[in-house]
Amino acid sequence: MVTVQEAKQEIMANTELLPTEIRGTQAALNFVLAGDVLAPLSLPSFRQSSMDGFAIDHSDITQAGVSLNIINESKAGEPEKQILAKGEAIRIFTGAPVPDGATAVIMQEHTLKENGRVVIHEYPVNAGTNVRNIGQQIKKGAVALPENTFLSPGSIGFLLGLNVENVEVYKKPKVGLLVTGDELVKTGQPIAHGQIYESNSAMLVAALQQEGIFEIEVRYAKDDLQSTIDALQELAGQNDLILATGGVSVGDYDFVGKALEAIQAVTIFYKVKQKPGKPLLFAKRKEKLFFALPGNPASSLVCYYEYVLPAIKKMSGRTDCFLRSLRLPSKIAYSFNGERDEFLKASVTNEEVIPLDGQESFALRSFAIANAIIYLPVTQNVVKQGDLVEVHLLPF
Repeated sequence: MVTVQEAKQEIMANTELLPTEIRGTQAALNFVLAGDVLAPLSLPSFRQSSMDGFAIDHSDITQAGVSLNIINESKAGEPEKQILAKGEAIRIFTGAPVPDGATAVIMQEHTLKENGRVVIHEYPVNAGTNVRNIGQQIKKGAVALPENTFLSPGSIGFLLGLNVENVEVYKKPKVGLLVTGDELVKTGQPIAHGQIYESNSAMLVAALQQEGIFEIEVRYAKDDLQSTIDALQELAGQNDLILATGGVSVGDYDFVGKALEAIQAVTIFYKVKQKPGKPLLFAKRKEKLFFALPGNPASSLVCYYEYVLPAIKKMSGRTDCFLRSLRLPSKIAYSFNGERDEFLKASVTNEEVIPLDGQESFALRSFAIANAIIYLPVTQNVVKQGDLVEVHLLPF
């Protein structure tokens, strides 16, 4: 049995970065760049107005009330260059090219248009007012986004605005999911005494999809050794990361550990000094990773967020692998006995955290309304109201 910190260290030490691939920029959301992206052009690529108003030569404005002759207009997408002479103004719109000879743009709110002329009420006017210069956002050849950048919606928009059609990113793992348990019944089917509806697979698939992983293969195995061996062997052949839920404890019908040994996966650790989720198993076969999660749904989801998700992020090139951690005051007192660290489903609100009712390993209702997990080491087994506790924010 290992501690929580030892388990996390072992997982990080045994998790390897996946190879890279070329993806269309629009399909690269939530991926991580495998190299620097250089700007193929400057942004803006031409002098651009940041306001609706009038393009002028700022030196013409010697006092408030100067009147200039309006000679033309410049709108966004204007293909022809325009030239402005002294004493002239050009009606201009946001995003439109600033004419040669113009040094400033006056907001239309500071002007009065009459009889083909415009009266400028603003004074003084500085060169460059309301003008976006060439390369003001980024210059051609500069690093647009560096290696290891996580591609957010803003990243995608920025790169497409630079006409970057494809990017090299780290692959996300293909995930195989094994569900075991003869007592499990699929949703919508009739149920008999002693049976329960199976929800762990859908829960874990939803968690994986939230991380942007959609290549997921789900298999079901009966509570016998050979069925479990066959399912794990098939999943390991097609996937980078294999999760099993259930069948990992020490009961007569728990075969996952023996099946992993049969397919020559090396166990890195089995059992963690924590509650819930003690019977967590982590194994490896070459570059393939195996997590055997407890069958109780709350235990399974705690182990996913605390151990599986960090491995997925590291495989995908992320450096912020673990859940974001804060120290917040607890709204209520809490205490526990025993020699295992505790993870509590919790809700963060108004800069404090509330441990929720229903902390049992089978109780998923509290997870349904939780947005955080409180981590309490055995050295902090008594929490008074207002005491600071370590809080791991869930990724939503």
